[in-house]
Amino acid sequence: MNLAHAAQLQPVFDEDHRRMFLEQHGWRIDKPVGKDSSIRRYFRVTKGPQSAILMETVPDGSPHATPGHALGDFIRIAEWLRSIGVRAPEIYEINTEQGYVLLEDFGDACLRDTVEADPSQEAQLYNNAADILHHIAEQDCPLDLPDYYESHVHRRHRRVVDWYVPMTRGRANEEGLVDRYKEVWQEIESSVPPCPQGFVHVDFHAQNLMVMQNENGLSALGILDFQGAMIGPSIYDFTNLLEDARRKISPSVKAQILDDMDPVQQAWFRIMATQFHCRVIGQFIKQATLDDNEVYLKHVPRLQSYLHEAVKEPVLKPLKQFFDDCDVDFSGPCDFNVAELRARVAADAQ
Repeated sequence: MNLAHAAQLQPVFDEDHRRMFLEQHGWRIDKPVGKDSSIRRYFRVTKGPQSAILMETVPDGSPHATPGHALGDFIRIAEWLRSIGVRAPEIYEINTEQGYVLLEDFGDACLRDTVEADPSQEAQLYNNAADILHHIAEQDCPLDLPDYYESHVHRRHRRVVDWYVPMTRGRANEEGLVDRYKEVWQEIESSVPPCPQGFVHVDFHAQNLMVMQNENGLSALGILDFQGAMIGPSIYDFTNLLEDARRKISPSVKAQILDDMDPVQQAWFRIMATQFHCRVIGQFIKQATLDDNEVYLKHVPRLQSYLHEAVKEPVLKPLKQFFDDCDVDFSGPCDFNVAELRARVAADAQ
């Protein structure tokens, strides 16, 4: 989201409506607890000794609504996750017309912060997360959700070609390069058995997993930010978990979780994770170039490292050959120049 667009969105939130919603149900605001990259804000609210989280967003159907972040989707997906024994927040009160939901308060201890404060918990917490994903993959999901392969999430893994390649090569892409890139992935995906399909959270990373004190098993972690869920390759969510753009987990923990997968799952993990990195590395460069938002550039070296190692895997041999032919690798620092990159990027870049 660019800064001008963000500024246009500020008036959609009405403090009087928020106050009336809370007073109607006997709650009051304690403090803000942050916002995310979509049009949502969060407040911790209290009613006597009780606490809850107020999620404030724009109503579904609003011109300001973000695709893939519908309030109605959050509500129905939360209900389904709870029905299969996964710890999604209980919903206390709803006003869909004004965009308010009162949620169960999972506290402030996300997986990332907990592990950074106490690394000895990393193995147990990441294994808890993996167990939750395996459990979800075993369920038949009855929800009508978008198809991953028809989504922007899948389509935009081309962003590595749209943004990273012209940046590192110092020139505009030649005609047809994106089409060649897509053909490489078709070759790779057709070389392995089909991946089982199912519910995909899409944003299953360490900051969306809340550590539930004195809980274990499927209830050890509370799951947030699932409203953009899809039906797609069931292995997809392991990519964000094990190769997070924001942090690297211990190699031994990652290896143990991958060793518990069968060979088909392992192959698809490598495919899904690499496509994920191809999308995100291009996305971060795009945000810096078009939106003057350079905050995510600090994660680019980590994504380069993931990609540098990934293309060594036999299943990705055609992709390595593609990047070799382009004279592009992921081993060195990026020379980032916004003005020059704007001039090199193709008009149809995503």
